[in-house]
Amino acid sequence: MEIRLLLMKYIYIIFVFSVVSLFESCDNSIKMSEQDTVSQMDTITCAKEYNTSLDSIIAKIEYVKLQSTEEHPVGEIDNLLITPEHIIVADRHQAKSIFIFDRQGKIQTVISRHGRGPQEYLSIFDVVLTPDQKRIAVLDNYGKKILYFDLAGNFLFHKDTPFYPIFFKYLDDENMLMVTYGLGADDPGLVSYPHNNDLLYCVDTTMQIKKSFMPNQFSKEFGASCTPKVKQFNSRVFASHIYSDTIYQVTPERMIPKYWIDLSPVDGIANFWKEMTPEKHETILNEIFFNGDFLENDHFAIFRPFGDIPNILFSKETKKCYYLGKSSSSVLGIYVGSVRFAYKDQFITVVPAVELCGGPKIRNADQKYQKLEEEIKTGLTENDDPVLLFYTLKEPK
Repeated sequence: MEIRLLLMKYIYIIFVFSVVSLFESCDNSIKMSEQDTVSQMDTITCAKEYNTSLDSIIAKIEYVKLQSTEEHPVGEIDNLLITPEHIIVADRHQAKSIFIFDRQGKIQTVISRHGRGPQEYLSIFDVVLTPDQKRIAVLDNYGKKILYFDLAGNFLFHKDTPFYPIFFKYLDDENMLMVTYGLGADDPGLVSYPHNNDLLYCVDTTMQIKKSFMPNQFSKEFGASCTPKVKQFNSRVFASHIYSDTIYQVTPERMIPKYWIDLSPVDGIANFWKEMTPEKHETILNEIFFNGDFLENDHFAIFRPFGDIPNILFSKETKKCYYLGKSSSSVLGIYVGSVRFAYKDQFITVVPAVELCGGPKIRNADQKYQKLEEEIKTGLTENDDPVLLFYTLKEPK
């Protein structure tokens, strides 16, 4: 009997010790996870100096002259998607169409289905590629649906959205991130959702909400002004609150802080939404702040704070910041600061043909860039489609 009691006591002690060790292990795991999350966040420091020569960071400039048809010309490029074989252009407002080119810029087909039918869209709010890069997904906010097409322009199917998203991105094969206006319970599809004050919603392929992020910090007075910035580069999706100083990478499970914009060297302001009024909002436009305008490729990221300060080029490898001011010694290099899209290790800017035909703005260029500019302008007219410039950048010596 005594042996049995001693044995039971011993087993109990071992059990308690194991449980305590397990909780300590979990606690350490959580702490390590938090430390890892913080350590992943890079600091992007703003500066007043314009001290980086564009020629010192340009490794290569390539171009594609888009060639659509007279019946369906490209107006504005609102979305630009790249695959190894295709260039997909979405003109949401002027042409209200999606153009599919080959990688040399020759038109393959045009998706132009404006209408009320089951295979048509009332609006184009966002255009993305599915993760397998085999289908084009078109968000019709007014029609409250997403239409899917193959890369030959054929309609495949559509899915009704559970609420009114204004943008969406694929997080992976099974999950999408949808961005809302911030209407909360005023959106009929979110009335019963307990966290309907959030701005970002992770939904699965059946359009069921799995998780939500980023509570709306603004009052209803600001409407669409509270819409967060959400961007996708390759398979990475990023989000930032408007007027914030932090950019997060979004996964189906959580938001991971990736970049912190240090505005202190330029007396900038951030995270000021809690006491925001319409009157204060007007005065903010005269300040320096960050509104989420950034691009990332595999090697670099470019940040554009609002105000008269240089853009910031950040090296993901060396963690160094370089500053891209208004002055440049290259003709085509002047467009680096206006890049709008990214693909793999390149940044892409869109240059209207009329701007290139008007001649270079800066003449003291390296000879190789002058030759490249003349090559691009050969056969180009002011009425042609925009030209895409692909920049591969390098670390300055």
